[in-house]
Amino acid sequence: MGDASDHADIRRFLRSPEGRERLEMLRAGLVGRRIAAVEFLNDTHAVGILLHLEDGTAFRPGHTSLDVDTLRREFEGVLQREYYRDFPERRPAADADGRG
Repeated sequence: MGDASDHADIRRFLRSPEGRERLEMLRAGLVGRRIAAVEFLNDTHAVGILLHLEDGTAFRPGHTSLDVDTLRREFEGVLQREYYRDFPERRPAADADGRG
């Protein structure tokens, strides 16, 4: 189970331009598609779900690219920038101009 910092980083990702772009790409791949079959998988730490779409593609809900740890790795700078939007008083003095 996540904690408050996980929740905050997800919120920051969702509001960032980079986050919205990533999610829009996922949306574009799903809108207008129909589910032809559903498969359940052993993902070791969870039951995975694989949606087979009518156009022959497949989609896994709960995509690992959206896990908080993955977002922190891929969007470290974005999350830091958004963190300082939430807490500008915590920005280090050398970084106070927001450039770095």
